Amino acid sequence: MTETLALVVDDRTVDLGKLAEFVQSVGDVSVNGTVLTLRRGGEQCYVVEVSDPEVNGIFEDWPEVRVPKSPSAIFSVDYRAPDLVVALVHSIAQWCSLTVDTNYGQIVPGGDLAPDMLRPT
Repeated sequence: MTETLALVVDDRTVDLGKLAEFVQSVGDVSVNGTVLTLRRGGEQCYVVEVSDPEVNGIFEDWPEVRVPKSPSAIFSVDYRAPDLVVALVHSIAQWCSLTVDTNYGQIVPGGDLAPDMLRPT
């Protein structure tokens, strides 16, 4: 089963190409059209840009004070391996500020994400 989380990057100029640059050290990365694929060993995850956060309901469960006021780049990540996603997020966090919605009730700064946050509580 695939899990999904949301990445909200504080810099609107960040796109899949920049994300690919940020995560090169994590594993084999490729961008094919609108999908970034990251592979490491037998693990992989997929990143797509979210074009309309309202339609996708990205901020519907967020406290109002946490919803970004300035334009942000928003991505959805599909994964099966929490450790790979944490490595991806931590790598991006070295380059820019981002917030992660784990879809398990936690909204955290990218640098604070841990594998146990990506499991049901």
